[in-house]
Amino acid sequence: GDVLIDRFPLEPYKPTLLYIRPEAEAVKTRELSGTAYVDFVVNKTDIRPDYRNNEAEIAKITGTIDAVKGDNDMTITSITIKGFASPESPYKNNARLAEGRTEALKRYVEGLYNFDSGLIATSFEPEDWKGLENYVASSDIANRDAILSIIRSEEEPDRKEWMIKSSYPTEYRDLLDNCYPALRHSDYTVHYTVRKYSDTKEIESVMNSAPQKL
Repeated sequence: GDVLIDRFPLEPYKPTLLYIRPEAEAVKTRELSGTAYVDFVVNKTDIRPDYRNNEAEIAKITGTIDAVKGDNDMTITSITIKGFASPESPYKNNARLAEGRTEALKRYVEGLYNFDSGLIATSFEPEDWKGLENYVASSDIANRDAILSIIRSEEEPDRKEWMIKSSYPTEYRDLLDNCYPALRHSDYTVHYTVRKYSDTKEIESVMNSAPQKL
């Protein structure tokens, strides 16, 4: 072994650094996203900022908007809000709630700012079955595989809800308490553009302070 090392001395590895120039963007578009859990009174669609933890949840949305709006280098181009309801209660009623509550949240946010008409777009999903599936799949709930089979089946939403509730009442109560509240949420995204930088010193400063703008 010693002879081999003497014959072939080891030298420190010196990697070659390559600079790859990023592709230039005609318009630098970015987005910030989040999820807010705004609570509503049972079967109601009006916003109550003082209800439960709504002040903090609405602040998630306005805080994201303010972070972009308060930066002179960035311009908001659109805001999207998608509302979800949980599978509890009939699908038709959940569709009404998800749509109405999302529109109410949109109107409330619009009332806080002087946005152009149409800047905030909304959509809704009556029941967040994907969220329920993800929760059950990652849990250690009893009869998990059987419940997942129902969730993933081609049955109508109301029938799937009834099958879980009637076949696994204990697990269903656990889902109601620990999962369903999180399925009632509003996903929001603030889309914005960033101005171009041409001054070398300014680019260096932005690189150190906010490289995501470049």
